[in-house]
Amino acid sequence: MSQPCQKNDWSSHKALCRALHDVENNPVAKSGLLFYLSPNPSSDSDNLNVICSSNTTNLTNLVNLSLGRPMNLIEQNLVLHEPKCLACSRSDRIIRIETGDPSAGLKSCPACHLAFYCSDTHWDAVSHKHASDPSQDGYDGLSQCALNLNIIRDTKVNSVIAPPGSGEVFKWAPERVKPKWEALPDEGAWDAEYGGFLREEKISMFGSSELGPPVEPFLRASSDGLSFPLTILYALQNLNKGSMSRDTLTIHILGATYDKELIYGQLFEEILHCLPKVKTLELVLCGPELGLLESGLNSEVDMDTCPICRSEGRKRVHQHIAEKYHDYASERRYKFTKPDLAIAFNSGLSQVEVESWERTIRFLVDEKIPSVFTSFNREEAEAEATILREAGADLLPLLGPRKNPWGSQLLRPEPTKVTGYYAVNGWLCAGFGGRP
Repeated sequence: MSQPCQKNDWSSHKALCRALHDVENNPVAKSGLLFYLSPNPSSDSDNLNVICSSNTTNLTNLVNLSLGRPMNLIEQNLVLHEPKCLACSRSDRIIRIETGDPSAGLKSCPACHLAFYCSDTHWDAVSHKHASDPSQDGYDGLSQCALNLNIIRDTKVNSVIAPPGSGEVFKWAPERVKPKWEALPDEGAWDAEYGGFLREEKISMFGSSELGPPVEPFLRASSDGLSFPLTILYALQNLNKGSMSRDTLTIHILGATYDKELIYGQLFEEILHCLPKVKTLELVLCGPELGLLESGLNSEVDMDTCPICRSEGRKRVHQHIAEKYHDYASERRYKFTKPDLAIAFNSGLSQVEVESWERTIRFLVDEKIPSVFTSFNREEAEAEATILREAGADLLPLLGPRKNPWGSQLLRPEPTKVTGYYAVNGWLCAGFGGRP
C-alpha cells in the first residue's frame, strides 16, 4: 500500500489496528490463541481445519470485545482471510506472538502463492499433498495448487469482463435451442455441455483456436450464472421429470436476492433452450430482499427472450414477490398453485433466519412440493440436510447432501480453513417431495 493510500485509510482502519495490537499483547488472549496449536506439522487437513476455524472464531470474539462492537464486513474479511500455515494453521499473527519477532511470518507456495507455510519442515510435510492430491471441493481431479492457479487466472479474467466496483457480472449462454431434452449426467461435465460453444465463438472472433485467450476461464466464469438454471434442470430430472415436457413449467425460487437470482435472471432462459416442449416458463422469485426493487413487484412480467424463442412464441414470465415464501403461500390460500419445483439457492437456512426457514420447510413438506436446497459448501449442506430431515422431509440421496455436479466452478478459498473451497450452488443440501 502506498503512503497516500495508507494515510487515507487510517481513519477507518485505526480502530481495528489498535484492537488487533491489544489482542497480540494480551497474555490471556495469547494463551487462548496458542492453546490448540502443535509445534509438529500435520497433513490431516480435516483436523487442522477444525482447529483453524475454532481459532478464527476465538480471534473474532477477542477483536469484537476489544473494539466494543462487532466488526463490520471489511474488518471481518481482513481477519478471516489471514493466510495460515498449511501444516499447522499458524498465521503471521500467531508467529509474531510466539517468536516476539515483528518481522517473522509465513512463506508462500512457489507455484501458486495462495498456500502458505511457517517453516521448511512444515512445507516438506504437506507440499506433495498440496501439489498432487485431488481436492475434495474442486473439479476435474485437480490439486489444491492447480485450483489455486486457476483462481488466479479467473481473477485476472474477471477483472476485465466484470471489473470490481462496476456492478457487472459475466453472463453467457449459447444461442441455440436443443431439439430434445438430454438428461444431465450425475457427474458434472461443464466442458462437454458448453465448452464447444465457447470454442466456436473464439474461432469466429479470432479466426483460429490458437489465437486469443484460453476458453477455460470463461467457461468457469459462465458456470457461476449457469449453475442456477442447470441446477433447476438437474433437480427436475430427479424429482419431477414429467413436468419437463409440459407446455407450462412453473418454478418458485425461495429466498431470492437482487445480486444473484435477479442479476442472472436472463440465464433462466437456458431452461427453455434445454426443454423444447415447454412453451412458457413461469418463475416466481420470492424473498424479502426484493423489496429493494423500485417497481414490478407482484405483477407478472413477460421478459425478453432470444430471437429463436420469440419466433416460436415461447415465453419467460417473471413475478417478483417481496415476502417470505410461507407468507406468500398462506396469503393466497386457495389461489396458491403448487409449483413444479421450489428451489432455494445458497439459502443459509442453518445460519440465518432459522425460525423463518423452518416455517417455509414445514409448508413444503406438508404440501409435498418437489423442493431442492443448495449451499456454498459441505458444512452448510450437511447442516441443512439435518434440519430438513428433522422437519420430516424424505431426502433423495442423489440430491444431497453431496457436491453439486452443476454448481459453479468459480471457486473461492475457504477463509477460516487451510484447505477447501466454496462456490455458488457448490453443494446440493437436499431434494424431496418427488413426483413421477
